[in-house]
Amino acid sequence: MAPPQGPRAPLEFGGPLGAAALLLLLPATMFHLLLVARSGPARLLGPPPYLPGLEALWSPQALLLWLTWLGLQAALYLLPARKASRPWC
Repeated sequence: MAPPQGPRAPLEFGGPLGAAALLLLLPATMFHLLLVARSGPARLLGPPPYLPGLEALWSPQALLLWLTWLGLQAALYLLPARKASRPWC
């Protein structure tokens, strides 16, 4: 049975609005968990006791790793995906 097509097709992750919310909420959630885990009592629902400065959160190695990963993804996207013309024997 084929999935429904057209305007009645179900949207994954809530459609464009859900995808935008994920793009904003996932990094914010990770930042909150990072701050809470570094606090003394490590309470999840409480606000963090302090906000560290940017120098505590900045890492040139992390930026380099992220740029490398982004470049790898761009290279994989640009690689041609073709069918093999001859079967491998």
